[in-house]
Amino acid sequence: MSTLSPEMQELQHEALQRQARQRLDEVADMRAAVRAKCRGLSQRAVAEVLVTSQARVHRLLKAAERRKDVNERLPEELILEAFVYDTSRPALVAELKRYPYTFGEDAPYPHEGRTSGTWDQVVSAFMQDLLTEEEFSEVRGAIGG
Repeated sequence: MSTLSPEMQELQHEALQRQARQRLDEVADMRAAVRAKCRGLSQRAVAEVLVTSQARVHRLLKAAERRKDVNERLPEELILEAFVYDTSRPALVAELKRYPYTFGEDAPYPHEGRTSGTWDQVVSAFMQDLLTEEEFSEVRGAIGG
C-alpha cells in the first residue's frame, strides 16, 4: 500500500468531493424530474426542461419509483452533503442518530439476493471513509447495533 504525499491526498479529497457532488446532483435531478412529471409533462418535455436526454429522464423517474418518498433525505444524502460542504460533523452524527433506519432483507423465495436498507448507506459511507470510525460507532451505538 502506497502512502500519498499531502499534495496527492488533497487531490484525492477534491476528486472524492467532485464525485459526491455528482451524486447529490443526480438526486436533485431525480426530484426535479418527478416535480416536472407531476405537472403533466411528457418525458421528452421534462428532458427539455432539465436539459438532458429523454432516456436519462426515464432512468431518473425509475429510480424515483424505487424510493418510498422521493423528497426524504436519506442517510447517503446527509453524509454526502456534510462531506461536500464541510458542514458540522457533530450535527451530522446527531441527525444520523435520529434517523429511522430500515435494514436489508433477503429476497423472498424464489428470488435471490438482498434488498438494501437505509442502514446500508451508513455502512457504505463508513467503508468509503466518509464517516470516521468514531462517528460510525456513535451512530451504531445509538441505534442498538
